[in-house]
Amino acid sequence: MSLRPIHHLATCLAKSIMSPWRIRSIRHLATASQLTTSATRSFRSIRHLATACLLALGAGCGSGQSPSENAAAVKGDSTPRFVERSAAAGLDFEHVSGSPEQRYILESMSSGAAFFDADGDNFQDLFLVNSSRVPTHPKGVTNRLYRNVAAPDGGRSFADVTAGSGLADGGWGMGCAVGDIDNDGDVDLYVTYWGANVLYANDGDGRFSDITATAGVGDRGWSTSAAFGDLDEDGLLDLFVANYLVFDLDHPPGGGLPCSGWRGLDVYCGPHGMRPEANVLFRNEGGGRFAERTSDTGVSGDVHPSLGVALGDFDDDGDRDIYVANDGYPNVLYRNDGDWRLEEVATWSGAAYSEDGRSQAGMGVASGDYDGDGDLDLFVTHFSDDVNTLYQNQGDGRFRDQTAAAGLAAGVRPYLGWGTAFLDADNDGWLDLFVANGHIYPQVDVHPSGYHYAQRNLFYRNLGGRFTQIDAGPGLALARVSRGLALADYDNDGDIDLLVMNLNEPPDLLHNVSESTNHWLGLRLQGRHGKREALGARVRLHAGGGRIYFREVQRAVGYLSQSDPRLLFGLGHDTRVDSVVVRWPGGRRQVLRGLEIDRYHVVEEGVEEPVAAYAHTDRLEVPDASASALVAATVSVAGPAVTPPGATRYKPPAGATAEGQYRDGMALYEQGRFEEASDVFRWLVDEHPDYLPGRYSLAVNLFSGMGRLEEARQVLEDAVRLDSTRAEVFRLLGVVFLNLDRSPAAVTALRRAVALDGDDWESHSRLGLAFVRLGDLSQAQRAFLEATRRAPWKPQPHLHLAELYEREGHDSQAAGHRQAFVRLRPAEEAVERALHQVREFPGDALIRYRLGLAYLGQGRYQSAAEPFRAALDIDPSLAAAHHGLGASHPLRGQLAAAIDAYRRSAELDPGRMAAHADLAQACLEARRFEEAVAAFDRALQLDPGRLELRARRGIAAAAGGRIDDGVRDLRAVLAADPDHIESRVSLAQIYGAAGRLSEAVQQWQAVLRLDPDHAEAGTHLSQLRLRMADDGRGTR
Repeated sequence: MSLRPIHHLATCLAKSIMSPWRIRSIRHLATASQLTTSATRSFRSIRHLATACLLALGAGCGSGQSPSENAAAVKGDSTPRFVERSAAAGLDFEHVSGSPEQRYILESMSSGAAFFDADGDNFQDLFLVNSSRVPTHPKGVTNRLYRNVAAPDGGRSFADVTAGSGLADGGWGMGCAVGDIDNDGDVDLYVTYWGANVLYANDGDGRFSDITATAGVGDRGWSTSAAFGDLDEDGLLDLFVANYLVFDLDHPPGGGLPCSGWRGLDVYCGPHGMRPEANVLFRNEGGGRFAERTSDTGVSGDVHPSLGVALGDFDDDGDRDIYVANDGYPNVLYRNDGDWRLEEVATWSGAAYSEDGRSQAGMGVASGDYDGDGDLDLFVTHFSDDVNTLYQNQGDGRFRDQTAAAGLAAGVRPYLGWGTAFLDADNDGWLDLFVANGHIYPQVDVHPSGYHYAQRNLFYRNLGGRFTQIDAGPGLALARVSRGLALADYDNDGDIDLLVMNLNEPPDLLHNVSESTNHWLGLRLQGRHGKREALGARVRLHAGGGRIYFREVQRAVGYLSQSDPRLLFGLGHDTRVDSVVVRWPGGRRQVLRGLEIDRYHVVEEGVEEPVAAYAHTDRLEVPDASASALVAATVSVAGPAVTPPGATRYKPPAGATAEGQYRDGMALYEQGRFEEASDVFRWLVDEHPDYLPGRYSLAVNLFSGMGRLEEARQVLEDAVRLDSTRAEVFRLLGVVFLNLDRSPAAVTALRRAVALDGDDWESHSRLGLAFVRLGDLSQAQRAFLEATRRAPWKPQPHLHLAELYEREGHDSQAAGHRQAFVRLRPAEEAVERALHQVREFPGDALIRYRLGLAYLGQGRYQSAAEPFRAALDIDPSLAAAHHGLGASHPLRGQLAAAIDAYRRSAELDPGRMAAHADLAQACLEARRFEEAVAAFDRALQLDPGRLELRARRGIAAAAGGRIDDGVRDLRAVLAADPDHIESRVSLAQIYGAAGRLSEAVQQWQAVLRLDPDHAEAGTHLSQLRLRMADDGRGTR
């Protein structure tokens, strides 16, 4: 064959040569990786800082008021007030979990507690879960059961009755669940562990029996929260168990050595890089036996590190749904459609992510009707450097992040939240909010960030659907490392008390001593099956003042814990209850009238009048001096004091320059030393007021690091007055306005940001969020669409668009954006996890490589190149990183660099088949055909059965002039797979270019049989027939 036809053949095969092999090769790369263990300059240098800041805090989360401003807002009211009296009440329990330095993640997660009436005397008894230590279990450390007994002063206290109860077991205890599993009227107990869980049957005489083996519920993973609920309406309580991570104490992450990760501290390794464990669902079969239904219900398909669980009828269809808070992964919501059909709908219901589409580190979860509209809302606690998230139920099972609108973000970023609950602490009819806090790293106390290991718990008073943080008495002024939280009116006096579990300390019994004249009414509901608790029953109370109150019976609350199932309605100043409407599990409706207020009523399903009523009204008084002293003693725990401009304490070294101090401030910020960074940046603002990077960085530090939203706003507005050309400043100002729930101002700022930098997808997306809050859906739609155009790899705008189109009834368009979100989200989560690990372990080459791989999964080739190069700077012999660097050069102008990188990867790891295959493809695209054939040969030696490689070798051989060799390869592929359409197309092109027209026609006809709509086959057939007619040949 002459040279000219060979060039013609290469041209004919151009599409085959350039087909999207590299998209597939990314998967090969991922598989292979598993086998291989001035002011302008300053602005550029802080772009990553701004991006991290914006990603770290959802636009839906913020409030403009500081805690002190909030307290002033309710001054003069009768506010909730709690005192700590665990010792006075007889609770001599000491929690144990690991060593003071907390060497393993296992040591930092426990424990929970449960209030339940173990002996049927209408007072809530108390079960406390204990844990263990390394290397051996401490002698005498067990779980404990306390009976609620009368105290000499006329109040209530607790007596330890563990001995002889059958509950004096030990181990790495986590949480518990309570419920009457056999409908005998006695409440049974399930305890979760790292290790085998245990189910205890209540024998009714103060004793419990271990029935785990016969019941079949001894899940042996690392279980956390659990909850009983009748999921199939058969009258028997089923069981959901949340599991966390796969952890082996004999082979812990990092070999048991500290990891240099969080803010540069040496802390325990995990949870990043650890494998999550699947949750488990058990169906109650009756007779004390359960059957696992994890797989057939789809629960096993959502494998995330799960911590908090809430059961409730979130879509108001009559059956109980399951909501799970996950640590660093999207939360899940299983919608119960009956007959064991559970559909995971959290993403589409709006309860999986923050408003801006981020997965957060979910810890505890509370459900309740905070806004008084008759449905269950959700609140999820998170890690420090973030905000807790409030999801408002829209009335149809869909949720909306209302954290900003509800005022729940100011000042919370230093806190790490765990147990949480909605409760009406002052009986005004509005559900308040409690959050138990405590860090996981003791080492944080020596870090100059201003964060603390022991932290103050937070109380938010509900003022008609918007929360304000207040000092709720001396009990909440105490700094603890808190975890689980359980609620009960343990003294039956008509107000809610709290039990907070503290790590390696005694628990806090927070007795409610609020001086309120508000009235109340309590209900204890008993279902028709025996005397079991009516978990899932819904009650609407119509008060004499015309107000309607809604509650649902639920046990699981917060984190690892269980609460009093009785419903307590605060009535405010209403003195009459017109009616109480109960919707029992199963759908039966019952109406009660004329119930006396300020007492509990026992209501049985189907019985027209309460079967009993009771109350205990004695209160414990605490002098005000004691409260104020305790509050004053712990002010420092709430966070550092604000230093106003012009009063900075910072003294720079002699000869300090603005640039140098800027760099020092940035270094402090990146180490999490926010107070020190703030001092440096304030000095810059005071001494160099025209130096915009210092002013901007001060705003970032105030907003992202310290949660001081109003201060950040003021600094940014000053910056805008100095220089109105910086997109970064307007973008951050827009985000701050969103967090302050000032949407019109956010629109103005974000419009200016996109005008200055139209390529910034995040500004477009946040502009869309601002328009959604204003109700301008058409403008929101345009903004989100522009965000998808600017960053096609980002899933968040697609989620927002799906929600918008659903609201407008455009189902097909909504479905398309849903599919795009599902397709893009895994790669986005991989990038988020990799970025987190890079921040924690910047010197780890393999982690840098994984970040590059995650970027490749998003199609972000330029972004991928930097972490691959960083990995090679650390370890030049890492073959996988050379391979990844090659894959980050997809354009023809970069083929030479790609070839060099692939060749180096193959030299370092000759057995890396994917490196040889990608080298071959790059050589093919560069028309270096002989090199391509040789590389394909090496890849085929490693994997002879790979048809894709054989087909491409044939293309390379034919394009290089070895037509017969190429034909043999392609025919061999078709012999193994006659439907391999790409080989038939390539063979037809080769035959046509070589003048073998009849054979070319046969192959194009075969292509059309395989794909009647093939874009090119018909055209080629027509052209071939014309050529054959011109040559005097024909074909049928």
